[in-house]
Amino acid sequence: LMYNQTKITTSTQLSEVIFRDAHNNPSAFRKYTSLFPGLTFAASYKILQRVYKFGGQPVLNDILLPVLPPFLSSTLHTSDKTSKALTFATAGSLIGIGEVVLLPLDVLKIKAQNNPEALKGRGLFQLLRQEPLKELFKGAGWTM
Repeated sequence: LMYNQTKITTSTQLSEVIFRDAHNNPSAFRKYTSLFPGLTFAASYKILQRVYKFGGQPVLNDILLPVLPPFLSSTLHTSDKTSKALTFATAGSLIGIGEVVLLPLDVLKIKAQNNPEALKGRGLFQLLRQEPLKELFKGAGWTM
């Protein structure tokens, strides 16, 4: 609606403004999904992020717990409780840093929301091959 420069007098014009290219499509689902450009990238990013975070941190905890607390106790003279807390914090930090791998999906989501025409007709793997890596990993510093 913000980009429309004309006066809207009919429901057809309103449909053209709201649904853009999908306004002639008879499918209500297609019209609805046209309202959310970048939804596929956003859903993929969030699902993979949650699986990675909530699935990866317990695995990393299991790997670090036998090794790190004894090392921390002997080196820093910390209590068992503190050593365990530091181990969980280390696992969480490492998982957070590893999330950088998922940034291209977030960048593509933002590009799809701002300029859907630039990504039209190209699939995920084609976009990953064509887009420069520097562009796809914008914001990596903020994530880490």
